[in-house]
Amino acid sequence: MTAEKIRIFLADDHHLVRNGIASLLDNVPGIYLAGEASNGRELVTRYFESRPDVVITDISMPEITGIEAAEKILAGDKNAKILFLSVNDSEEYIHKALEIGALGLINKSISKGDLILAIETVYSGNKYFGGGYPEEELCRILDKYEKKKKSIRVSVGELTPKELEVLKLLCEGMSSQEIAEKMDLSKRTIDHYSSIIMDKFNVSNTSRLVRHVFVNKILG
Repeated sequence: MTAEKIRIFLADDHHLVRNGIASLLDNVPGIYLAGEASNGRELVTRYFESRPDVVITDISMPEITGIEAAEKILAGDKNAKILFLSVNDSEEYIHKALEIGALGLINKSISKGDLILAIETVYSGNKYFGGGYPEEELCRILDKYEKKKKSIRVSVGELTPKELEVLKLLCEGMSSQEIAEKMDLSKRTIDHYSSIIMDKFNVSNTSRLVRHVFVNKILG
């Protein structure tokens, strides 16, 4: 165990889960629970207030997801150390964590010993995805999903000028009505453009589209 005090921030929308993890860490030398949040938006706000050493956050949360919260935190603090918590620790979830720059993913059924190991590993700046995922396996997962994404990825050059303009305004946070007024078009026309763009990028809604563009740096 490291001699330094590791300040943990815990985010999960289920009070019982937070209590369970807190009880596992209770009286562990060198680990201190610095704060808690019950949704993703609260996590982002309180992270920048307390600047903990390690964030343990559920992936699925109300307001904004743990993934979205982590993206916002890492955008404001590239050195943030994020350890995801989920009932699903499949390769797809591992890829999501790696893709945004998180350092680990643990299952909610994790033992106390493994939880402490995960915290210490992430605190030291190393990755922790359980004993079955050495660095070469994590690289394989990243490569697998990157190849899958490239097979369906659309370049900006494949969008029409109007589609590109709509996409940029959506990424600025404008609503369909606001875009319609700015472009002097009907809301129905903007919704039509949005639908075409989402089809091209193979996403199901606007929030996923914007996140896809942001994560993959499609607009530069």
